[in-house]
Amino acid sequence: MKLPERNTLGVITCKSKGMPPFLETTYFQQLSHEGLRMGLPVIVFSPMDVDWKQRKVSAWHWQPKRRAWTAGTHPLPSLIYDRCYYTNSRHYTRYKPYVERLAQDPDVHLLGRPLGGKWSTYQLLEPNPSIRPHLPPTSKLVSSRDLEQALDHYGSILIKPNGGSHGRGVIALVPFDHGYNIRGRTLRNQPLHFSLPTRTKIISWVQEITANTRYIIQPYLSLVTADDRPFDIRILVQKNGSGMWETTGSAVRTGKLHSLTSNLHGGGKAERTLSFLQQHFSENTTTRITHTIESLSTMVPRQIEREHGRLVELGLDIGVDRSNRVWLLEVNSKPGRSVFLLTGEKEQRRQSVLLPVQYARSFFFGPTGGSV
Repeated sequence: MKLPERNTLGVITCKSKGMPPFLETTYFQQLSHEGLRMGLPVIVFSPMDVDWKQRKVSAWHWQPKRRAWTAGTHPLPSLIYDRCYYTNSRHYTRYKPYVERLAQDPDVHLLGRPLGGKWSTYQLLEPNPSIRPHLPPTSKLVSSRDLEQALDHYGSILIKPNGGSHGRGVIALVPFDHGYNIRGRTLRNQPLHFSLPTRTKIISWVQEITANTRYIIQPYLSLVTADDRPFDIRILVQKNGSGMWETTGSAVRTGKLHSLTSNLHGGGKAERTLSFLQQHFSENTTTRITHTIESLSTMVPRQIEREHGRLVELGLDIGVDRSNRVWLLEVNSKPGRSVFLLTGEKEQRRQSVLLPVQYARSFFFGPTGGSV
């Protein structure tokens, strides 16, 4: 698809306190820098700030000479990059009609169609026989019977908010001699660690905390190093200027000792992937894990696009259990990039900014074979 005019990339984001009134200011500043370098201006705005009658938006743009964000009124861009993050279902519901209005407008095109929650993403991936063995069995938590059946079947289970991120609301329920051990984080990202003596009390507690939020259930997988530090591997795959998928980079996120998740927002750290794998696994196992990750990085974007529609980028979260089995834990269509700064891989960070601009530019000027 080649768009005929208005060669501006509009980035939509949720409003926040402060100036400028949005998050990811560093990323958007870098995006703007690369856009200007390639002849593709970038403006940032809330989907709530569209004047449909005038087809104009109240937006912000980065001014390199002043090194400042400036507010102004701009024509509604014909190409939109969705970077709206929703903190909870109420937040999502508030923005949904505004984002849908943009997506449904015949003269507006989304760079990529965001994924839904964890359950719908699982349903997109599960039919693929090559991906299925790497997916933790997943079901919806609707009633106490769902919880009881999962506890009977798996013993130890993990419950996750269907739409959550950053490890918020992820809780493990693990049986021990005197009841159940509960570990994880609240929806406000506060650590949880306590026990309850009976299954009845567990079910009652879970019903209480999940009353207003949709949750999924998975078996609890031991995804930790030999010294009991949780870890996962974040893979960033993106479209390039030719519309082809590339693996931009990867990094390992390690959590605190005995903690449940390795998410950076929960106090985790970032390490380079190959050196981490070589430190914790044999040469043969490292080679096999790397090969599996490469296969998933190729298969997953194609499978989701086939079932769901156009994407621009994906973050794949990969786990490795104590049997060295590789698991695809989550897929995120609005991945962050801070992990590459923390590992000191500046070229991967720059490439992660460059590729969305190259892909967006191809909508106006046609495909490119590499850096512009």
